[in-house]
Amino acid sequence: MPTAAAPAATRPTDLRPLLSRITRDQGPEFEQTVLWAALTQVSTPTSLRTDRKIKWLDLHLRMRITNAATGPTLRTGPAILGANNSNVLFSLFQQVTVRGQHLKYGSQTIFQMRGEAAAEFLALLLPNYIPQYAVSQNGGALTKFGALDVTAAHTNDIDLVLPIPLYPPDLSAADAVMYCVHGPDWPGNLFVDILCADGTALATANPPVLFAAYGGGGSPSIDILTERPLLGKDYMSSIRPALTYRIVFTQQPTAAVASGGGTGVKLSDLQVGKDTTRIFLKTGVQGTNESAGVVAYGSLSDLITTRTFFSLDSRGLRFQNANGDPVFQDYMARMYGRTINAGYRLWDFISNTGAGPANPKTAFGSSQLTAARKYELDADTTAAANQISEVVQEMVLGAPGITM
Repeated sequence: MPTAAAPAATRPTDLRPLLSRITRDQGPEFEQTVLWAALTQVSTPTSLRTDRKIKWLDLHLRMRITNAATGPTLRTGPAILGANNSNVLFSLFQQVTVRGQHLKYGSQTIFQMRGEAAAEFLALLLPNYIPQYAVSQNGGALTKFGALDVTAAHTNDIDLVLPIPLYPPDLSAADAVMYCVHGPDWPGNLFVDILCADGTALATANPPVLFAAYGGGGSPSIDILTERPLLGKDYMSSIRPALTYRIVFTQQPTAAVASGGGTGVKLSDLQVGKDTTRIFLKTGVQGTNESAGVVAYGSLSDLITTRTFFSLDSRGLRFQNANGDPVFQDYMARMYGRTINAGYRLWDFISNTGAGPANPKTAFGSSQLTAARKYELDADTTAAANQISEVVQEMVLGAPGITM
């Protein structure tokens, strides 16, 4: 009898279990270089490559900072980013924006955060992790998380990495490819804008004003790299992805904590039309002597908001008693496996206490709300001059799936 032909290979009916096994991260790949310039917004001159998916952007800053004739008085940086005075360096990225033209949704800004807050957000979510930076004092050895030299006229060469996740962090490998940027949906139209600060973001007195390339000469540089899941085009084309957003609001929250003290004060309106995965709040006192347009925290505080909650149509959706935030922060600590430093609150709708990845399907269904609904973040606040705050809303748009 003739040998029967082998059946043609068929694709599995459910690709999701397969995706986590056939998808591997490619690791950082270089895209473009832009030059850091004080008090200037710099942008990628051309689009990022959009032939494949993108899970992370990496901003790699290398520069030399030369102290003035009188050494700087550095501001007190966030302890969550390290114990040395160099924890202020992420504020050199005053704001980072990722924007482009989506095939379905048109012009979209999917990421906008201050650099320091972006680093703090990651440090909160990923226990035992701080975005990497290193310092060479006055030509000496490069030391990871080393202190800055504050001696007059001395130099500090810095090498800093700010990673930006373009999906909700802590998802499983199978879910991450469904929620990260799907490059073909942004054909040749995905850009990065970086608003650079100046020395006043680092120091409250005698800030440095001379910035050069690492080692001296030329201009400081920011290499932009992407981390992409390596997935075959046949499988990639089968994915119907969601869009992930992480957007900061600053004006309304700052006004609330600077002059709007009281009970149940609105800190910020929240966006509707997308499902909410996380809400991040940072509160503190503004530093002193910053240049126009530069915002930096002189200190962080838990006492500015003492009962913080999100609400819908003036009804609290997570009930807390007066002064209840310490219990909420303890809950956060158990969820993320780390101590929660002063000044932070994080409402997480997709993570849980205990082991296991986050579940994006449990996001708060704010996509079903209209602009007529009062969806907001509220708090009991003690207002005072020079207090500042920012709210970051992480959201997803669309229901991801597989097309066979």
